[in-house]
Amino acid sequence: MNNEILNLEQAIKFLGVSEKTLIKLLREEHIPARKIGREWRFSKEALINWVACGDSINYINKNEMYSITKDIPGSSTALFSDISQALSTLKEGDRNIKCILDDIDKDIVIPENAVLRISYKQQRDIEKLQFKIFWNLREDYKLEPTQKEIPSY
Repeated sequence: MNNEILNLEQAIKFLGVSEKTLIKLLREEHIPARKIGREWRFSKEALINWVACGDSINYINKNEMYSITKDIPGSSTALFSDISQALSTLKEGDRNIKCILDDIDKDIVIPENAVLRISYKQQRDIEKLQFKIFWNLREDYKLEPTQKEIPSY
């Protein structure tokens, strides 16, 4: 086999990563590769160029201009109650998320045409059930690019 073209095992060795990591890269990072039949093939030169062109800052919160999170530990029963209470507070607060995330320094009201997404995911060693409400960014709600974090418990 031409040593300029690598199969999956050779690419793993060449990059010095696990198979799990390389599969994740194939799924998420637009790594240069070609699937031929059932097998992946990689160009050494393309892999070198891909690594050389990367910028780690692109991978750190690459899509989040502003983020405030709040982790609330507890039993599932207590968490269900916390979710219900937060939704009631939001409804009573005219859909202003500042009433449940008090570190937000600007009023942000969930518009009527928002979308609820419920998803279950397995990522690494964690399972997640997520409830997300999202909507298109409105010009008058744009915040300065910054990141705030509420400490996890």
